[in-house]
Amino acid sequence: MLLEGNRRHQNGKLELRDYSPVGEDYASRQMPFAAIISCADSRVSPTLVFDVDRGNLFSSKVAGNTIDSGTLGSTEFAIKVLGVKLVMVLGHSNCGAVTAAIDVANGDASYPPGEYGEIGGLVDRVVPAIRDVPQAERTVPTCVEVNAATQAAEIARRGPIVRPAVEAGQIEVVAAVYDLETAAVSLVPPVGSPRD
Repeated sequence: MLLEGNRRHQNGKLELRDYSPVGEDYASRQMPFAAIISCADSRVSPTLVFDVDRGNLFSSKVAGNTIDSGTLGSTEFAIKVLGVKLVMVLGHSNCGAVTAAIDVANGDASYPPGEYGEIGGLVDRVVPAIRDVPQAERTVPTCVEVNAATQAAEIARRGPIVRPAVEAGQIEVVAAVYDLETAAVSLVPPVGSPRD
């Protein structure tokens, strides 16, 4: 449903489809089918990217689409209370948080708290994924994919809610990247899988 909606979005044929069974009762309850952890970037709007109406996606947004206590707790709520069947970590092309993390991993930048507040802590959640990429291969597109896959793997192994739901086959956790120019969403192989 998400990828079909993304194709409509790419073609400029938005229908804002509604797959939630609550219908017009959306003001008093919600039953989204997927949880999306996306970047806070203003150009990334999961409901538009996937052409679904309100009430269909449970969205968490944080720069670098990282797993912090807010995104983890929100996703746990979506699984445990709302019964979503899919968790997607959605990175995007030209991500500023990933670009900053590449600079930090390469030793070319730092973000001291006295000057940058919590920005450094946010970037630091992306840096470990970047350090796993050989320095000569640290392009923004490669690192965006690796970060999305790494964050997806991180949330999939978190207990006490997510990991048991994955192991029981109740949910699937996937990574994807949204291309800002083409508007296309592409699934990303899991961490450790060969990349094209």
